[in-house]
Amino acid sequence: MAYTKPSGCNGCPVQHLNTGFAFGEGPTTASIMLVGEALGEQEANEGKPFCGGTGRMLRMMLHQAGLGPADYYLTNVIKCRPASGTTIGPREIEHCTNTYLNKEVQHVKPNIVVPVGDTSLRHFLSHVPAGITQVRGHIFASPFGKTIPIVHPSYVVQGNPEYWAITVADLKRIKDHAGSSTMPERLENFNINPTLQAVIKTTEMLLKTGQEFSFDIETLGERNSINVICIGLAWSASDAICIPFLRRGGYNYWRTEWEEFKAWEALCRLFEGDNIKITQNGFTFDLPVLMDLGMRFKRHTVVDTLIGHHVVATELPHSLAFLTSIYTEMDYYKGDVKRHGGMLWAPDDVLRTYNAKDCIATYIAKQHIWEEMKELNIYERAS
Repeated sequence: MAYTKPSGCNGCPVQHLNTGFAFGEGPTTASIMLVGEALGEQEANEGKPFCGGTGRMLRMMLHQAGLGPADYYLTNVIKCRPASGTTIGPREIEHCTNTYLNKEVQHVKPNIVVPVGDTSLRHFLSHVPAGITQVRGHIFASPFGKTIPIVHPSYVVQGNPEYWAITVADLKRIKDHAGSSTMPERLENFNINPTLQAVIKTTEMLLKTGQEFSFDIETLGERNSINVICIGLAWSASDAICIPFLRRGGYNYWRTEWEEFKAWEALCRLFEGDNIKITQNGFTFDLPVLMDLGMRFKRHTVVDTLIGHHVVATELPHSLAFLTSIYTEMDYYKGDVKRHGGMLWAPDDVLRTYNAKDCIATYIAKQHIWEEMKELNIYERAS
């Protein structure tokens, strides 16, 4: 039998359509608050959140991530069960969150709020221009504090079994960040409008010191008629340079052909060096592009984070977007260029910053992946 709604539900536009009611469950001292969408049939009957099939899945995922009931508080955006065939509307979300959820967050004061699924994501992070599968695992600042979204367990049931392992990985990340409500410091020392002197100085520094660095390129066109827009280099978790060759709309970046030639010459000298250590994500595309343009790479100078991650976590995705979400504390940026018109028409600062961030993400991911290789005792074979 469904639980009766309290008087706070009076005035809700769906008060007489929806059934059941359940407050949150868990210790009010919990450092993690997980917020789902609404009640299912079993939750409405028992008056408890996440006690049905998908709720049990979530609790199993939490257990696999090393989180126990004392660590988290469970609740929902909507405290009742929506009527069959209806969708949750903005008016009922506003009424229910103002009456219950927002006060719950203030009372529990978790270090991390975890939106579970799209409806919860939209309440806590309405400004994020992407869906839950794109932004899951990323760390956001919201009016409610540090926020890390995950997919709803029902998404796994709907034909996406790979998201079980992904969600467990996200929950492990949440556990690691649950000790503090403070947002991570994000340092970005990017040079995205370099002079020729800055390009030469950077490449000579990397060549002379033998300092490990990552690189990434942004291109237009197909393999046989490809244009390089820019090449990025990163040599720490915050330092990167983007070396442009084309501006927005396809115009040349360098003022003269001589300047462009000298920029390419500096890059060729770097990539062909004997004492370099290069990291890339998915080198089967970027390296052949550069080799077609005349660059040569020495054997054993390039490592690939895509392949490395496949070795340490076969069950997970290996794209740079995914590695960014589980290994870095960077903001969500992978949709920036597309949102601004694509590679050709995105503003120069947007595209070049995107390129620099890709290099930084690759650099950081490599450090984590190789540490995991050491733990698995396969580091020497991978080096």
